[in-house]
Amino acid sequence: MADLLKDLNHEQLEAVKTTEGPLLIIAGAGTGKTTVIARRIAYIIEKKLAKPSEILALTFTDKAAGEMEERVDQLVPYGFIDTWISTFHAFGDRVLRENALEIGFSPDFKVFSKPQQVLFFQQNLFRFELDYWRPLSNPTKFISSILDFFSRLKDENVSPAEFSQYVKRQLTLSKVEGLKAKGDEKAEAKKYKELAHAFEKYEKFKDEAGFLDFGDQVVKTIELFTRRPKLLKNYQQQFKYILVDEYQDTNFAQNELVKTLASSHKNICVVGDDDQSIYKFRGAAISNILEFKKNYPKTKQVVLTVNYRSTQKILDSAYRLIRHNDPNRLEVQNKIDKKLKSIKTNVGHLPQEIFADTLSEEADLVAEEIERLINQKSVKRYTYRDFAILVRANFQADHFLRSLNMKGIPHKFVGSSGLYQQEEVSILISYLTAITNFEDSLNIYNLITSDIYQLPPTDAIKLTSFAKKKNRSLYYLLKNLEIHSSSKRRHSERSEESQDPSSTASPQDDMGMGLKEFELSSESQSIIEKILNDLDESIKLSRRQNVGKVLYDFLKRTGYLTRLDRENQVEGQIKIQNIAKFFDKIKEFEQVASNNSTQNFIEYLEALRSAGDDPATIEFDPDLDAVNVMTVHGAKGLEFPVVFMVNLVSDRFPSRYRGEAIEVPEKIIRETLPSGDWHMQEERRLFYVGVTRAMDLAYFSWSRDVGGRRLKKISPFVLEALDKPKADSIFTKLSPLEKIEKFAPAPTSTGWQTSQQVLFDVDVLKLTQGSIDDYLTCAFKYRYVHILRLPIVRHHAIAYGAALHTAVAQFFRVKKSGQLMSLGNLLEVFENAWDSEGFLTVEHEEKRKAQGKIALEQFYKRESKTKDVPSLIESPFKFSLSGVTITGRFDRVDVRKGSEVEIIDYKSSENIDEGRANSQAKESTQLAVYALYYYKSHKIIPQKLTLHFLETGIEGFYTPTQETLEKTEKLIIDTADNIRRDITNNHFAANPKYFGREPACNYCAYNSICPFSLAKIT
Repeated sequence: MADLLKDLNHEQLEAVKTTEGPLLIIAGAGTGKTTVIARRIAYIIEKKLAKPSEILALTFTDKAAGEMEERVDQLVPYGFIDTWISTFHAFGDRVLRENALEIGFSPDFKVFSKPQQVLFFQQNLFRFELDYWRPLSNPTKFISSILDFFSRLKDENVSPAEFSQYVKRQLTLSKVEGLKAKGDEKAEAKKYKELAHAFEKYEKFKDEAGFLDFGDQVVKTIELFTRRPKLLKNYQQQFKYILVDEYQDTNFAQNELVKTLASSHKNICVVGDDDQSIYKFRGAAISNILEFKKNYPKTKQVVLTVNYRSTQKILDSAYRLIRHNDPNRLEVQNKIDKKLKSIKTNVGHLPQEIFADTLSEEADLVAEEIERLINQKSVKRYTYRDFAILVRANFQADHFLRSLNMKGIPHKFVGSSGLYQQEEVSILISYLTAITNFEDSLNIYNLITSDIYQLPPTDAIKLTSFAKKKNRSLYYLLKNLEIHSSSKRRHSERSEESQDPSSTASPQDDMGMGLKEFELSSESQSIIEKILNDLDESIKLSRRQNVGKVLYDFLKRTGYLTRLDRENQVEGQIKIQNIAKFFDKIKEFEQVASNNSTQNFIEYLEALRSAGDDPATIEFDPDLDAVNVMTVHGAKGLEFPVVFMVNLVSDRFPSRYRGEAIEVPEKIIRETLPSGDWHMQEERRLFYVGVTRAMDLAYFSWSRDVGGRRLKKISPFVLEALDKPKADSIFTKLSPLEKIEKFAPAPTSTGWQTSQQVLFDVDVLKLTQGSIDDYLTCAFKYRYVHILRLPIVRHHAIAYGAALHTAVAQFFRVKKSGQLMSLGNLLEVFENAWDSEGFLTVEHEEKRKAQGKIALEQFYKRESKTKDVPSLIESPFKFSLSGVTITGRFDRVDVRKGSEVEIIDYKSSENIDEGRANSQAKESTQLAVYALYYYKSHKIIPQKLTLHFLETGIEGFYTPTQETLEKTEKLIIDTADNIRRDITNNHFAANPKYFGREPACNYCAYNSICPFSLAKIT
């Protein structure tokens, strides 16, 4: 207990030890709120006030939930078989899946991402009764705006029926608010009527297809509790304590969910800071935290003001700024002191100003200051990762990225958008476009000059100029060049394969004759020959394979991933991670699309981009030694020794308020709307968040000329923070010669090498039984899967096994509830869970599906006769061991009379005899880890560890002993030590395990790109 409360200041200690009634913790920036939340959870468990499963802790991001779990795990290492530390959406998802049958849902429902929503709506577009919102000249124009509108209604917990009632009332009154479109009131009401009908239909179509969206995970949980009071009571009795992090970011619906759960005991603790409420555009209701004491009159209030991050001068500047939001702040309304006090005394400077004449000059000055601080020797030494450049919007980063690049400063752009614009992703989009549209010369040009093919610029210019002169596509020109190449392949063969409509032209036309005089280097001729071969192969493959396989085949054939990996640079690894994120977008498409061809994907991608979809680039990695360039929103929750807030001019920061495309009528907004200029107040809070990310140094930079018609004024927030009446008028202005010299090439050695750089945090290592198996199979494979996270095409055996597991898990959930699922429902769950990815042909897929149904029919015959009821189904677990966090998921655990425990893992492998089944069970790392966890958390050694082979019903098993458990523990610790060593040295050996005489390479998904693969010589 002493260690649990060690090093806490007086206010933190008070927050941790307050365990009864509503508690409002107002936690300023850098005051250690995560520490307080984790210690409070551990304190409640330690004092035996509640079990871990009786505490619900909610936050907003998976990363924040994971960090909270890690902190708690370190304090209370065992017993977390059923933790409830999660995001709001993950909590709702879990409740809905556990009780889906109560409201007529299938527990294997899928959740739409925003792009999947767009595709789904587009596929059903002409089933909606739309007129204004579906203009025939551009039918998809409003899809994204409509979906955003539906999402905002769900933020306010407004159902389709309630919205329809509102519209009917307004039609009766001939009055309606919100829409900015022109026309009389009846016309406005008609537009809302269309939306009301569309909202109802959207929900109906979604339910029929077995999908939910993100908003549903909250509002349908509220609906479930409303419709099933007994179920609500069970959860209220279970969760004796409820904690909410970042409470200022909750929307109305999320707050209603929390209030519903806490209504019986009022043991609710919320942690937040109204001065850091920056997500109004996502529906956040700042009134939730401002009115908490009003909703809970007996609230105890604890204010954390001791700052462990920044210098006092930085904090004073931030405080001067945020006071301009008075009186709409808790400090005024609750009559408290929120001024932050730094533990760093007598150090630091006020935020420094950087101002220039133009934006490009501003960016250069920022890069030069980073270079100066990196090279300084007499004061504190900084590394590249210590710097952050914060922009208000993603597009504002371009000039700063360019300046860093010109200086040879390693950097990474961690954007909430911008994935499609990244060079490595842009190449892949160009390639996919090229094989679906031969006339798109721009994408062909991007492809041939890319890092993959590297056609010399002089020859690329020759080709494009000639094609433009002859009014032909660049693809047509490249194809006809082959007539004169050494390969001598007939033009007609390529035309037949490509089915290019332009290929009917004769090779002897005026263009063909001109090509005879065309001089290209032999290097260029070889490159063009490879480009055409690759395109031909891809076109053939695209006729019978989905887009994911086509793209993966292209990467494999060109060796692009292997080349990026071999470079062993920060830049190469960032590119690989962005490519992996692009494959995630393809996966999302394939999960929803009825036709997952390359052509359909390109059309889908174009629709998304026109609707404003622009996904995030790589996630923030604190261990990557590169300057961090990101938005202020993206920096929330992070800290950096040196922060540059840039482009600080009016109309950019603060930004202009543009409103929502379809405004939610004020009369159905259920939160209490703030008074005054709420947009300016939100922008000021965002600026405050940016300033308080800085630990040692903060810089404000701006320039008058940012590229528009008029010169810009300095942001009023800079003047407020520095307490200045007006801006300084002396600007750094470069001479013409200096401007030219700025374009000198970057140094040859850019400092991007990472051979001695630790790319991942090895202090707290996370492993699963799968990652342990991967490392023991081959350390180099572990690197591919868990370090680089290289994308792979999913094997058909994985898809087959996943569908079987989903069906079996649902069968046992129903059985556990005291019912027996019908065979028809079991097969229906299997069908709904089926994924076509990875199968060789349609025939292969159909035969495999039929085989799965037969296996389930046999399973049903066996299991419907037994009376055994599982204690746990698909239950996650986690435990710590010598600084290693091990996570996993039980398929099934049976606890029988006399505390006899059997852990069962279901396998979809092909036929196997009993002897081999027993051997596999004994050698299974997975079962060994399961047994170790169960022993650590329950102090009971399971009597039986079983592998159940679904296709035959054959079981293999063994009984673990204290000795085998100790061996497993040693195996985990040794493996973790070896992984830490390899990460630290940035070197993973290619040491494939052998199965008999066969190397693991033969079964490895990466054998086609691994430079050490032995698969080709076996």
